[in-house]
Amino acid sequence: MSTETDISAYASSILETVGLPLLALDSQLTVEVANDAFLSQFQVTREETVGRPVYELCGGQWDIPELRRLLEQIVERSSTVEDCRVEHDFERVGRRIMRLNAKRIRRPDEKDCILLAISDESECERLRRELEGQIEFSKKLIDSVREALLVLHADLTVHSANRPFYRLFGGDPKETEGRLVYELDNGQWDTPELRRLLEDILPRRQSFDDYQIEHVVQGFGPRVMLLNGRRLDQLNLIVLAISDTMEQLTCEVNRRDREVRQNLLIDLNDRLRPLADPVAIQAAASEVLGRHLKATQAAYAEIDETGDYATVQHDWNDGAAPSNAGRHRLESWGEALIADLKRGRTIVVSDVRNDPRTAAPETLRSFESRSISAFLAAPLVKDDRLVAVVTVHSRRPRTWSAAQAAVAEDVAERTWSAIERARAEEALRDSESRYRLLFESIDESFTVVEPLYDEEGHAVDYRFLEVNPAFVAITGLKNVEGRSGRELAPSLEKDWIDTIGRVGVSGNAERVVRRARALGKIYDAFVFRVEEAESPRVAVLSRDVTERVRAEEQRALLMRELNHRSKNMLSIVLAIARATAGNPGRDFEETFQERILSLAANQDLLVASDWQGVPLSDLVCSQLAHLEDLIGDRIGLNGPPLIISAAASQSFSMALHELATNAVKYGALSNSDGRVDIEWGVREQDGEGRRFTMRWRETEGPTVVPPARNGFGSTVIRDMIRLNLRGDARLQYESAGVVWDFDCPIENVLEAPESP
Repeated sequence: MSTETDISAYASSILETVGLPLLALDSQLTVEVANDAFLSQFQVTREETVGRPVYELCGGQWDIPELRRLLEQIVERSSTVEDCRVEHDFERVGRRIMRLNAKRIRRPDEKDCILLAISDESECERLRRELEGQIEFSKKLIDSVREALLVLHADLTVHSANRPFYRLFGGDPKETEGRLVYELDNGQWDTPELRRLLEDILPRRQSFDDYQIEHVVQGFGPRVMLLNGRRLDQLNLIVLAISDTMEQLTCEVNRRDREVRQNLLIDLNDRLRPLADPVAIQAAASEVLGRHLKATQAAYAEIDETGDYATVQHDWNDGAAPSNAGRHRLESWGEALIADLKRGRTIVVSDVRNDPRTAAPETLRSFESRSISAFLAAPLVKDDRLVAVVTVHSRRPRTWSAAQAAVAEDVAERTWSAIERARAEEALRDSESRYRLLFESIDESFTVVEPLYDEEGHAVDYRFLEVNPAFVAITGLKNVEGRSGRELAPSLEKDWIDTIGRVGVSGNAERVVRRARALGKIYDAFVFRVEEAESPRVAVLSRDVTERVRAEEQRALLMRELNHRSKNMLSIVLAIARATAGNPGRDFEETFQERILSLAANQDLLVASDWQGVPLSDLVCSQLAHLEDLIGDRIGLNGPPLIISAAASQSFSMALHELATNAVKYGALSNSDGRVDIEWGVREQDGEGRRFTMRWRETEGPTVVPPARNGFGSTVIRDMIRLNLRGDARLQYESAGVVWDFDCPIENVLEAPESP
């Protein structure tokens, strides 16, 4: 018995000294022994562990499905289980990754027990994952580096390379990894410079920095490379970093070219901006380009509409070359060059003698005659037509870079734009000058107005924006700019506002003849829109037709009056004819002719006065024209100057004709001693106002005998004039001679009130 006890104690001592957590379980899976490593690892006490079923340990936390399967396998089928991986979260110690090994053994007392060894691999697993993450990070970091990286083993075979390496030098991992670095790309990496770095400098210094190697890589052209190397002693590896400075140099050159190009264009813009003369623009642009490219000559040539001639108004040269200003035939360039120019392709010729496009004898002779050995030509094609070419010449052969060709293209485009702008501005100035001259000099009124609308879009007024001098002269309105029509004329006719508003909206021009009563004028106006905008502008071209319209109205009135008077005259002639024919005692033809001539004389006076009335003295003399030798001697005329109306003149002319005819035939003028006195005037009549009076008085003639019957003459003298002029006529046959008196209201006789 003591021997068994000693053996048990010995076994327990062995379990305790093992650093690996161990549990000894009986056949019922109750813990018989738990070593210190277990208690410490899982932070439990011996009292909490020994004597308890394994699944109840730590409050049941060891009731793990994987552990159950493991122990059941030991109990039922197998005596040993190895490397069973179990992951589990413990309340006290957290998540654990365990490797379990179990073995069923028989004790000296013939009872079976299960020995459970627990290897905690949580830390190892963490370190492994961390290492894998670092490796992955390193690989991705290496691939993300823009520089090409080549990782070599100590024997200089390739361990790996990143993607920039393959992108820069070609190949793939299968052709690269595991091969000696000097064998890469068919031995192209076997260079003395690389061997010295890897076999001499690196072993002695453990590193090297920024060693420049120039090398031509097959398929990729020349390369200028900077190499940096490091030995990784812990990994027994070499890291080789390769920078392709050719790309950097190219980028730097391109950057400098862009800066130079930008500065050139800024300088060109500064030079061209203030210029308004197309020739000055061409000269300035040619100078800027020629000096920038250090050329012999530079020029801007315009192509005519036919496409046959190029004209250089003003070129630039370095002082040693003759000017090429003038008109040149394009065919001297040769068909090949002309075809490229018309397609808009920039021509670069480094040596006219060696370029097939200029090798034709005539073409070559044309260039050499102008001392041109190399040239650039940047064409401008607009609307499928060659319009201009910028040329840069060199008297010696030279190589032109792509950047220089691009500069010439930029200068060509900007010069063309500047010239077009200058010409457009010049045309605009000429147009404005002609417009202003026309605007200021035309006799018609010209105004530009802005229609004003209410919220519903109805025209309510208009504002004057611009007026010409004729407007001021015709209307008499001054300082109208900025003021509205109703402000200037509150009684402005709405027809004007409606017309301007309607034209402003529709854009359809209108021709109107309208009155402006506030100005007492009539205008013939052409109204049209002059500007398409949110606030349209309307022009009004008008002329004063007041006199013309009034003259037309007067002519219409006169035509109506003439028609009326013609009818009256015909009635009078008809009456004269009837009356003359009814007097059998007189010769009809002679009497009728005399009376018609009397009417004609009166008509002559009316026509001469434009039917505006005639002087009474002229009327009297016209009816006594056949007796004018007696006027002043035997015929006396006395009366103030009066202008009588056309209607009154007819009545007076007929009465005076009849009186004169009777006086010659029967009265005072029928002998050599008789006399006739004719007087007229104006007198005040109490209660009747001013009245016109006229008297015909005969004296010293034959004895007067009243006629036995009243004829046409008596009717005219007494009745017709009385009725026509609403007056009073009296005919007396006194023994000394005939006396005729007439008076009527003054307004029935005069054309207008007489002057005081």
